[in-house]
Amino acid sequence: MEHRIVGPGPYRATKLWNETVELFRARMPLRKHRCRFKSYEHCFTAAEAVDWLHELLRCSQNFGPEVTRKQTVQLLKKFLKNHVIEDIKGKWGQEDFEDNGHLY
Repeated sequence: MEHRIVGPGPYRATKLWNETVELFRARMPLRKHRCRFKSYEHCFTAAEAVDWLHELLRCSQNFGPEVTRKQTVQLLKKFLKNHVIEDIKGKWGQEDFEDNGHLY
């Protein structure tokens, strides 16, 4: 799956959102993590998500290198709020997304 350039026009923000969600779901590396003596398959830490998505956005022609890490965290907060991601306990939006080791 390649980055698609979203041109100007109506619904540009929606197209960018859908493109970013699609890329995140398809490419975000998932692996096994341990938390409190329990193993969780197919998950990622918040910091891993921020690192990966920040690099994706900076390399994208739709966003560019001026994207900050703080903006990436804000986008991931919106992912959590809009049920794109959930924490390992199955909660959506119950907690605020932070750039840390929390599992999703």
